[in-house]
This record gives sequence, C-alpha cells and structure tokens, in this order.
Amino acid sequence: MNIQKRLIENIDDYKEEAFALNKYLFDNPELPGQEFGSVKKIKEVLSRHDIAVEDSYYDIETAFLGKVIEKKDSKIRIGILTEYDALPGVGHACGHSASCAISVLSALVIKHNEDLINANVDIIGTPDEENEGLKIPMADRGAFDKYDYVIMVHLDTNNRPNWKLLAFETFKIEFFGRPAHAAASPWEGNSALDGLMLAIHGFDLMRKCVRPETIIEGYITNGGVATNVIPEYASGIYTFRSNDSKYVKDTLVPWMKDVIEGSAKATRTKFNITRHGYPFMDMKYNTTGTNLISKIMKENGMENSEHEKAAGSSDIGNVSYRCPAFHPSVAITHKDISLHTKEFADLVGSDASKKAITNGAKTILGFIGATLDDTDIIKEIKNEYEGK
Repeated sequence: MNIQKRLIENIDDYKEEAFALNKYLFDNPELPGQEFGSVKKIKEVLSRHDIAVEDSYYDIETAFLGKVIEKKDSKIRIGILTEYDALPGVGHACGHSASCAISVLSALVIKHNEDLINANVDIIGTPDEENEGLKIPMADRGAFDKYDYVIMVHLDTNNRPNWKLLAFETFKIEFFGRPAHAAASPWEGNSALDGLMLAIHGFDLMRKCVRPETIIEGYITNGGVATNVIPEYASGIYTFRSNDSKYVKDTLVPWMKDVIEGSAKATRTKFNITRHGYPFMDMKYNTTGTNLISKIMKENGMENSEHEKAAGSSDIGNVSYRCPAFHPSVAITHKDISLHTKEFADLVGSDASKKAITNGAKTILGFIGATLDDTDIIKEIKNEYEGK
C-alpha cells in the first residue's frame, strides 16, 4: 500500500474538524505565552481521537506533546510542530490558527492510519512564536534531538517548499542621564534621550556598511516626561537581523555595543544593554527534503517558488540546528498582501482558509508518507544534515 496516497485520500474525512478548529482559534485569539484556551481546545480535538497529550511540556505552561503513534519496534521518529499564538491588535494575522489546524488535521489522519505506519509520530505544541520564541528553550533542552525530522506549514501568499530564515537578536537599550530644567539650567543635566538618539543615528549609519540581508529596526519605549525637563532616562528596543547567526553574533552585536558605548561617552550618560527574548537562528536548509516537498506540492496542484533570499524569522530556525526541520508554506492568496496585517487576518478567518488548510495537510502528509514509503529518503535527509 502506498502510504502517501492513503494519507492524502483520508484528509476529507477529518477536514471539517480542522476548519472548525481554525474558526475557534481565529475567533478567540490569545497572545504569545497566554494560549491556555487554545491549548484546551486543541487537546479536546486530539483526545476525541485517542491521542494522549502531555501538558506543560518542558515546563512551559502552554506547550504540549501529543503521542499520535507509538511503535516501540520502530526507530523512526517524526515530529509535527504546531503554533497557535496571535498578534496584539490584529489577532491571527500570521495565520497560526490555520497553521495549527493543518498540523492537527495531519495528526488525525496519521492516527487513523496507525496500522499502516511503522514510525513514532508526535504532535508538539510550540507556543509564543511571535514574541520570545519558546521553541528556542525547548530546543536548547533537547526537545527535538530525538527526531529524524520535524515539519510544520505556515500560511503565505505563495506556495513554498521551505523557508530560508533570517537570524536575529533583540536588545533593550537604556540610557541614564541627569535631570535638569531644560530652560533655566540645562548645563546641569545630561540627556539620556540624547544618548539614545545618538545610538539610533549610529545604527542608521551601520546600515550602509553591513551585508545586504541585514535589517536593523526598533523603537523608543521611553523618551522622557516633559519638554522642560532634560530626560534622566530613555530606553528603546532594537533588533539586529541578518541571514547568518554567526554574523549577527560576532559582527552586528559587538558593533551595536560599540555604538552605544560611544554614544554614552559623547553625551556623558550611562547605559545598560539587556537581551530581549531569545536569539533566533537562521534556517539550516536541507535540500534533499526541500526538493521532495517541492515535488509533492506540485503533484497536488500547488505550483511553488523558492525564496531567492532569506525573508522573515522564526524560532524553528533554532530547531533546525538540533534536527532536520522543514517549514513550507501554502498560499491563502496570491495577491500582494503582507502578513501581520488586518487584510491577511481577514483571509485567515474566511473560507479562503479551507483550501489552504487542506493544501497544508497534503504537504505534511505527502512528505511523511513519501519518507515512510521509502525510508532511504530519511537516511539521505540525515546524511545531508550531518554533512556526510
């Protein structure tokens, strides 16, 4: 029996549950790290199909592990990742409600075919992708080390067999000065805001001398309290992003620190730099698996295109340095609509999501099925991953 074909054929048997899950999550968006209702709903769906769920996976309250198939005689371990956090103000404008539905739908189909599948398959709930990136501490603690590969699907405006991701590090930058009356005795003060503004100007000047893929962006979180008071405190949050984790760590971050130190000296202020969230890594790209996903997508009516360059960031990049990881995307529209906007969120909550959800499940299930029909593919994926 062709496992790939059987899995894809069974999507129709469970797709309505996936559509309903997307609608529930979309109508009840929860911010990163606060996805308690979302996890409860996902567990309800999985439990209805006898998929046991472990709560607070790796001591993260809204992470979970669902044991879809356990085959003690098989050494193959496959992980399906799922995200379910929303954005402030625009809800599921990144499509995580539908992405979650894709992963859950895939898990239900695999469970239905338990007798056919000789592998251990888990569904792993990975919360807070939009803010801190909680896949990162999970990865650092070995949550993904045992898997032959993991996979999840994102929504996009194109069908892509995999994403290339930008690495980034984010910092809270604080300046401390001395207050004074801005008109009566400004010479008695040292402006923390001047220190921060000079640093921001320095970041702007960095841009013309960094690699083309580099992005430096941020915002001021505190710039003072009144126009007639020289600010004694100012702060901002800035992200330094590029297509190579090592370049971010070894070049951009030390350069940033030099800019801040110089700005503090120039304005006679003091400074403090603290990491904001976890460092996101670039994607360890696996061509063997990506080419197979491309083939599967085309066979199922999804014409696809590769990223010419890295675009966007995700904590799955960190996972890709612990095991082979795949992050294809399916198009919910081919119009030029940006993710993280109300327009994109409106699509996620509409009937347009239904085709995207089924296409996403075809991608995951087709890939899993193909690697189980020919397990030599898993060896090839791992050989490339390990540089053999």
